[in-house]
Amino acid sequence: MAWRKRRSVDITTSLPTGLPTYSKISSMVKQIINASQYDYHETESFVVSEVILNEPGLRGSVRGSFINNPDQEILGGIVKPKEPGKLTVPVVGEHVDVIELNGQHFYTSIINRKGSVNENSIPGASGVYEKNTKYGETFERRDVKELEIGEGCTLFQGRFGQSIHFDGHGNKPSILIRNNIDTSNNSIVSENIDTDDSSIYLTSGGLRGKKFDNQQIEGKKVLIKSDGIFIKGSDIRLGTAIESDLESVAKGDTVKEILDDIVDVLSQVLPIAIDNTQTPISTKNPTLLTKVNSLKTKTKNILSKKVKTS
Repeated sequence: MAWRKRRSVDITTSLPTGLPTYSKISSMVKQIINASQYDYHETESFVVSEVILNEPGLRGSVRGSFINNPDQEILGGIVKPKEPGKLTVPVVGEHVDVIELNGQHFYTSIINRKGSVNENSIPGASGVYEKNTKYGETFERRDVKELEIGEGCTLFQGRFGQSIHFDGHGNKPSILIRNNIDTSNNSIVSENIDTDDSSIYLTSGGLRGKKFDNQQIEGKKVLIKSDGIFIKGSDIRLGTAIESDLESVAKGDTVKEILDDIVDVLSQVLPIAIDNTQTPISTKNPTLLTKVNSLKTKTKNILSKKVKTS
């Protein structure tokens, strides 16, 4: 909310005595001018004491008190987020910038009081302090590291270790989406696709000197890394989107069943064929029967344990 603060004390309530002189008149005029000067503030700081999470129409709204004037009326009875579709939910004790629009108070952003990515709570700033104030019902403070930035970049960093980084290192664009719980002792960290929990990178000029799976990555790439990657869709195309250039992917388990059946048939038919033709079995040159038996071992390991399809 916009508010004004007088710059100096008004001392013009009494008139000077004696004959007026130029110096006295000049001094009086300056005092009158100074007494009428204000510092104008478009927004006002508001300390949060309660957060409304999922009540329809009030999602993300907060209760609390203004820091400069704790007794000031809250228009609308509650402070709402100004942008409902782009929202960073405050925690108890954090300070937010509040404005007034059409008889309703709105908050625009959380004030960076402590320089912490995780929380910037300073309860009691309006004069009312409750000992052992909790941040909320479930929120607990965590040591979330600040993410390294570069010139001209745009960064969205969450309280819990997630981030979306529009980077421009070397004046080449990249989008780095990353989720990670960092336990290092560093105050500022950078993305690391090999050690972060889960990552999706979109690059135009590679990985700015870093490696992925010990490989130097150059050019236009989409890199995905996690303990598990799940893709579901009714039409999944790899390599091209042109229907005429696509081929079907064989189902591994079905292929293995067919190969097992072929190997079983061959292992039964070949001994009979060998006996009927009286083909000598050589210890130096494996016979067809020996090769068929080796296929049984190979088909056991034909299925990938990491990549599966439906």
